[in-house]
Amino acid sequence: MEKNRSVQQAVRFALAAVAAASASTAGYAQTPAAAPLEEVVVTGSRLRVVNDASISPVTSVTATDLQATGLTRVEDVLNNLPMVFAAQGSTVSNGSNGTATVNLRNLGARRTLVLVNGRRLGPGNFSGANTSDINQIPGSLIERVDVLTGGASAVYGADAVAGVVNFVLNTKFEGVKIDANYSFNNHSNGNSVAEIVKARGFPLPPSTVNTGYGKDFSILMGSNFEDGKGNAVFYATYRKDDPVLQDKYDFSACTLNSPSAAGLTAGRKATCGGSGTSATGYFQAYSNAGAALFTNTVDPSGAFRPFNTATDLYNFGPLNYFQRPSERYTAGTFINYDVNDKVNAYAEFMFARNTSVAQIAPSGDFFLLSRIPCNNPLLTAAERSFICSPANLAAQGETGPTPGISMYIGRRNVEGGGRQATFGLTNYHAIIGARGDLSDNWKFDVYGQYGTTAGSNGNLNYLSNARIQNALNVVPDPVTGAAVCQSVLDKSDTACVPWNIWVPGGVTKAATDYLSIPLLIQGEVTERVISGSLTGDLGAYGLKFPTAESGLQVNVGAEWRSEESDFRPDLASQLGDAAGSGGPTTPVSGAFRVKELFTEARMPIVENKPGVESLTMEAGYRYSDYSLGFNTDTYKLGLEYAPVQDLRLRASYQRAVRAPNIGELFSPQSVGLDGTKDPCAGATPSFTLAQCAFSGVTASQYGLIAPNPAAQYNGLLGGNPNLNPETADTYSLGFVFQPNFIPNLTVSMDYYDIQIDDVIGPIGGDTILQNCVTTGNPVYCNAVHRSSTGSLWKSNDGFISDVNVNFGSLTAKGIDVKGRYKHTLGDYGSISFNLEGTYAMESKIQNLTGGPKYDCIGFYGSSCGVPNPEWRHVASATWATPWSGLDLTMRWRYMGKVASERTSSDPQLTGRFYPDTAFIKAYNYLDMSGSIDVKEFLTLRLGINNVFDKDPPISVSGTFSDCPTTLCNGNTYAQVYDTLGRYVYLHATLKF
Repeated sequence: MEKNRSVQQAVRFALAAVAAASASTAGYAQTPAAAPLEEVVVTGSRLRVVNDASISPVTSVTATDLQATGLTRVEDVLNNLPMVFAAQGSTVSNGSNGTATVNLRNLGARRTLVLVNGRRLGPGNFSGANTSDINQIPGSLIERVDVLTGGASAVYGADAVAGVVNFVLNTKFEGVKIDANYSFNNHSNGNSVAEIVKARGFPLPPSTVNTGYGKDFSILMGSNFEDGKGNAVFYATYRKDDPVLQDKYDFSACTLNSPSAAGLTAGRKATCGGSGTSATGYFQAYSNAGAALFTNTVDPSGAFRPFNTATDLYNFGPLNYFQRPSERYTAGTFINYDVNDKVNAYAEFMFARNTSVAQIAPSGDFFLLSRIPCNNPLLTAAERSFICSPANLAAQGETGPTPGISMYIGRRNVEGGGRQATFGLTNYHAIIGARGDLSDNWKFDVYGQYGTTAGSNGNLNYLSNARIQNALNVVPDPVTGAAVCQSVLDKSDTACVPWNIWVPGGVTKAATDYLSIPLLIQGEVTERVISGSLTGDLGAYGLKFPTAESGLQVNVGAEWRSEESDFRPDLASQLGDAAGSGGPTTPVSGAFRVKELFTEARMPIVENKPGVESLTMEAGYRYSDYSLGFNTDTYKLGLEYAPVQDLRLRASYQRAVRAPNIGELFSPQSVGLDGTKDPCAGATPSFTLAQCAFSGVTASQYGLIAPNPAAQYNGLLGGNPNLNPETADTYSLGFVFQPNFIPNLTVSMDYYDIQIDDVIGPIGGDTILQNCVTTGNPVYCNAVHRSSTGSLWKSNDGFISDVNVNFGSLTAKGIDVKGRYKHTLGDYGSISFNLEGTYAMESKIQNLTGGPKYDCIGFYGSSCGVPNPEWRHVASATWATPWSGLDLTMRWRYMGKVASERTSSDPQLTGRFYPDTAFIKAYNYLDMSGSIDVKEFLTLRLGINNVFDKDPPISVSGTFSDCPTTLCNGNTYAQVYDTLGRYVYLHATLKF
């Protein structure tokens, strides 16, 4: 804390020093120079600077760059940038919320601030999170995308911890432009996984598939009016993407499981696995002492036999979506009007309506503990004799005239179809403001902003846990002797229909209809902003150094912002009554307000002197007062030095904050899915009895705790109203080289160092459990709550306590490399080259303050997340030919090698791993496209991304899983690698 105060004082002193130094040189002020070159506002600053120079390193992607990719989803374009990591998107099905988000430096989407024309876009989902949905951005309007990585809270306020993505839209367009795009994916199956699928007897897809068809249209119209005083722009877009199921690809035609620990020792290979919640049932009973009595299934012949994990697990993968179907409409308008020579009034309105569907495998009975009466008439004679044997009844202490056996049942609702989550989000974003000149040297900008997202999340084909219990508690009708629900006899639920899972084909439609319940979540989130600022050139008043031609520029302002969210699940969702929904979905409602004062200053110290082309200092400060009971200070310092015109050196420091969002603060705590693997489960646990005892495993349970074949277990998750803001320090150091002796060449290199402290969020069930069994630390072990059988997944009595806390730190260090070059070929046009690359040096996670850190560079998995290679780049070459506007582009996308985090030597990550899939080689993708002006008003572009149709890398689930749910989909990281094969597109642009 003392260190932070010292830095704050230093920044405040620096700001004062800039002003004082300027004042001290007032007497040396010279006559203002001739009119400067055109000035623009760059991302990361509210001040206007010459020639788009920025002390903070910014990556810009122009409209031309975007068009060359052929990608029309903004999320896909950004995911190609080496500093952007996969987050929510179209290829997330299990765990989707229907949005698309941006994750800079792999520090999490909630730490990336999204702007439109330099102003906040606002939250895009009503769950209480602060992440923006970039589905709202009309791709055809994008003039450029600026990506600033590292803190920018002093300029833009909270949430700009990992960085800022600023979408600069064309708000002063003239004419008419119509864009149309048609695309699909083409893939030739031939992956080695096909042999595993074939050996298991599952169907294989055709040798060649064309799928994922998409089309989008947009119209952009703009015109000046009233003799050029005003300009109005209108746009409308439509997009539709078809679904892609995992059964279309051989590498995802089954859920790939690693061998068991014993199998790995014996050299066995991965097999088609799946879920114990099977199509024919998984019936498991325990004695009162905890010993397993039986684990059986009903096979297709009707025999009640032991469950065979090699053949009876349910293959849930093929029914999951690789790409969610979606439909999107957007529309909006931008108006600028010069009220007079001094004042420009402006207004912006953006509307978006996005619907999509996520599908995963069918619901079912996910191991509820149910008591099955021995006189259940649906039981076959053989089943009754086996289940209700005298030994089993005695083991469970069942006596009396109507005994029964309590058992865990896993039975998939294969008769009802896949679980579907339907998302419908409607976004409105409106701004009205005025800007202009107060005098020759002072400018103002004041605006009010309103943004809201409203929508619904419906869930279909889920079974009710309460109804499952009713439908399994079946007895003879005392009058007719027919099978009837006990709840019908005692009048507690007269609609109950018996669920006959005891014989093949016994489940009726009436039973499925009774068991199924619809779920609905509704909500909205609203953000309001009132902001005003003044920008002044104090150099005109003599506030400049005698060694500089330009003077002090300052910006001062104030801002008020409020956010409120209301997340309303229906009663069934709140009760967690939906089987396979991950537990109760609790309502979230909350709001906060923040009042802020900010200032920024830029002071040239030396200009146009021998050995010093320019030396400039930059500083900024923001004070924020939150209604949540805390205040924050954010600030920045920067220095730019150009010894000669060709070379510019820059360095900066930024202090940023992220205030806890509404969901993190106010979400009620409940049990849901959290971790992936219990290392103390299975016949041969990964740790000793002494180690597992730290986590609550008894000697009688050791080696008998059933693992979850779907690699999931429970956590107590939820909000914490006592959270403090995250704080982040970002240091950057770099250079920009633009040599006069090589025209049109620009090379830059920037080192970044970002450290986030007091990180908000759950620590992670896997991390808690791993640290418990390896260290015995009670801080971790007290969070582990095992059920009476030692399980962490078979009932809500077993879970890891993993609510939001302020914990530890996140660190990201690396070097960004950028290069652009254009060369004229005389009569043959010109050729241009572009490179964006990132060398990641460090990506460390500290789970507890003062605790050990682990580095995720070069790894992936449940703790490290998506693959995080040392080097990633995108390089392109474009030949602009002199023939009919023909442009040919070739792009090379590279992602370095990575490995499962289990291969790490760090004790927080290490573990046994399946070697066949634990290492992912470096991936190279080649994209090619060409555009041609068919007519003066018509341009066509044809392209293929992933020309060679490279298969994605394969990861496994099961005992040695490196494929965590949500991040990993269909045995691969679908948001990271090209999963659907070649992407073929045809784009047409009409301009009038």
